[in-house]
Amino acid sequence: MSVKSRHAPMRTAMANRPLGRILVAYAAANVAEWALWVSVLVYSFERGGSDTAGFAAIALLVPAAAIAPFAGRAADGPRPEHVLFTAHLVQAAALLAAALLAASEAPSAAVIVAAAFAITAVTFVRPSISVVVPGLVVAPRDLIAANLILGNVDSVSVLAGPLVASALLSIDGTVSVFAACAVLWALAAALVHIPASRRPSHSDLDHDNIATDRGSRISDVLCALRELSRRRGSVPLLVVLGAQYALIGALDLLVVNLALRELHLGAAGPGLLSASFGVGAVGGGIASTLIVGRRRLAWVMTVALAMIAAALAVLGIWTTLAVALSVLPLAGVSRSLLDVSGRMLLQRCAPPDSVASVFAILEALAGLGILCGSVMVQVLVAGSGVRAAIIGVAIFFVVVGASTARSLRHADQHADAPVVEIRLLRKVELLAPLPGPVLESLARESISIELDAGAVIVREGEVGDRYYVIAAGMADVFVEGVRVRTMSRGQGFGEIALLADVARTATVVATTPISLLALERLRFLESVTGHDASARVAWAVARTWYPPLVSTD
Repeated sequence: MSVKSRHAPMRTAMANRPLGRILVAYAAANVAEWALWVSVLVYSFERGGSDTAGFAAIALLVPAAAIAPFAGRAADGPRPEHVLFTAHLVQAAALLAAALLAASEAPSAAVIVAAAFAITAVTFVRPSISVVVPGLVVAPRDLIAANLILGNVDSVSVLAGPLVASALLSIDGTVSVFAACAVLWALAAALVHIPASRRPSHSDLDHDNIATDRGSRISDVLCALRELSRRRGSVPLLVVLGAQYALIGALDLLVVNLALRELHLGAAGPGLLSASFGVGAVGGGIASTLIVGRRRLAWVMTVALAMIAAALAVLGIWTTLAVALSVLPLAGVSRSLLDVSGRMLLQRCAPPDSVASVFAILEALAGLGILCGSVMVQVLVAGSGVRAAIIGVAIFFVVVGASTARSLRHADQHADAPVVEIRLLRKVELLAPLPGPVLESLARESISIELDAGAVIVREGEVGDRYYVIAAGMADVFVEGVRVRTMSRGQGFGEIALLADVARTATVVATTPISLLALERLRFLESVTGHDASARVAWAVARTWYPPLVSTD
C-alpha cells in the first residue's frame, strides 16, 4: 500500500465535519488532561512540598477509579454525545474554578478538589467517544481511520500536554495552566455538539442483538479470572501488566520532586521531564508495529522490564539533567513496548469467550497500579529522599521482572499465536491500520475455508453473516450479473452487508480453487470498531450510508 493510499482514509475522515470536530475535541481534551496532571502536582509541591503533591495525586486518582464503572454504563445509554458534552463542560467549569481559587490564594485543598472533578470527568470521555464516532462515519475505512487518529492522539498528547504545561508554567505559573486547560475543555465542549440529523436515535438501535445483561458483568469477570488462572503463566502476566502502570503513577510524582528538589529547574522543569518520557512513548508506539505477528513475546516484556529498571537505576545514581533527558525517553519506549506486547500475549492466553472480561480485569488493575505507584513514591520520598525513591522504583521493576520471567515464558509457550493469519490480514487495506492486539484478536477468531473453482462464496441479495479474506486463489465479483472486478490473495469482501446491516450487494464466485479466511459478523464488527455493542455500530453506520433507512420518527 502506498503512502498516499494509506493516508487517503484519514483525509476522508477529517473531511467529515461532525467527525472532524469530535477528533479535534478529543485532541484538545487529551492535551489538557496531561497538562493538568503536571501543573496540579507542581502547584501542590509549591504549596506544601512532596507530602502535599502526594496527597494531590491520590485525590485525583481515587475518585476517578471509583466512578469508572459508571462511566461505561452512562456512555452505553441512548445519548452518549450528551455524556461527552457534559463531561467536557464539567472539566471546563472545574478548571475555571481551580484557576480562580489559585489566583485568590485559596487553600490548596480546594484547588486540588476542583482539579479532581476535572480528572474524574475524564473517565466518561473515552467510553463516550467509542460510541459516538461510529455513528458519524460514512464508510468503514473512515471508521478505521478515525480509530487510528484517536490512537495517535493518545500517544502525541503524552508529549504535547507536558510541553504546554512547561511553557505556561515558565511564563505565568500554575494559574495560567489551569486557565488554559479550562479553555481547551470549553473548546472541546463546543466542538462535540452533533447536529440532530446525524445522531442515531434510541429507536435506531437493534436491541435484540445488544448484550444488555449488566447484572452479570461482575460474575462474568470472576468466571473469566478463574478460567484464566488455569492457564499456565496467565496470572503473572496480568500482574506484570498491572505493575507497569505503577510506572505512570510513580513518574507523576518523581518528575516533580526530581525537577524541583534535585535539579532545581523551576516550575517548567516537571513538564520538560514528562515531555521527554512522552517522546519515548511516541517512539515506542511506532516501534511496537515491529512485534505484530511475532510468535514469541515474553522476551520483549522481560527486556522492557529490565530497561525500565536500568533507566531508573542510572537516573537514581547519576541524577543530572543530561542523564534524565537521556534515560526517561528510554523508559517511555520500554513502557510502550511492554504494554503492547503484554496486551497481545494476554489476548493469546485469554479464553476465547472471555476476552472482554479479561481485559476488564486489566483495566481495574491499571487504576490500582497507578495508585500504588503514586503511594510508593510518596512513602519513599518521605522516608529516604528523591534519589532513593527513584532507585526504589527501579528495584520494584527488577523484582517484578525476576519473579515473572519464567512464568511469562510458560504463558508464551502455551499461547495461541496465529502468525500466518495475522500476516495475511495485515495485507487487507480495510484491516491494515488496526492496532496489533486488535488485529491478533481478529486473526484468532478466523475460520479457514477451502472451495473448488466455480463455487459461489456469497450471493447478491442474501443475508451477510461473514467477512472473507482470500488466502490463496482468485475470485470474480458480479453486480447484477456483470463482472466488475477480480480479486486475489490479500483482498477482502463482504464488509458492506455487515456494517450496513443490508443484503449482499454483489455475488462472488471462485475462478480457481480458493482458500479463504472467514470472520464472523460479531467478531468482525467488534474488532473493526473497537466497541462491544456491535449492533449499535452496524445500525449507526448503515443509517449514514443508506439515507432511506434513517428513521423518520
